[in-house]
Amino acid sequence: MTLKEAALGEPVRIVGFESLSAPETFRLSSMGLREQAVVTKLLKTPLRDPVECLIGPQLVAIESWLMERILVELPVEASAG
Repeated sequence: MTLKEAALGEPVRIVGFESLSAPETFRLSSMGLREQAVVTKLLKTPLRDPVECLIGPQLVAIESWLMERILVELPVEASAG
């Protein structure tokens, strides 16, 4: 599943990235978007792009083309129940 497919308000864990160069991956990592990080999509902007996401205590706006390249899964705690 990709971050774009995840539901609003549902925390998901990043498991990898698809079709991103090393500099793009480094840029995401510097924003807190790294493997095993938990991300929650919070709010779509009026034009639906970008989407505001919570990564730890940090609020980040992520464009939809980028959300399509971030692979996620439900956190272990959520999928166990």
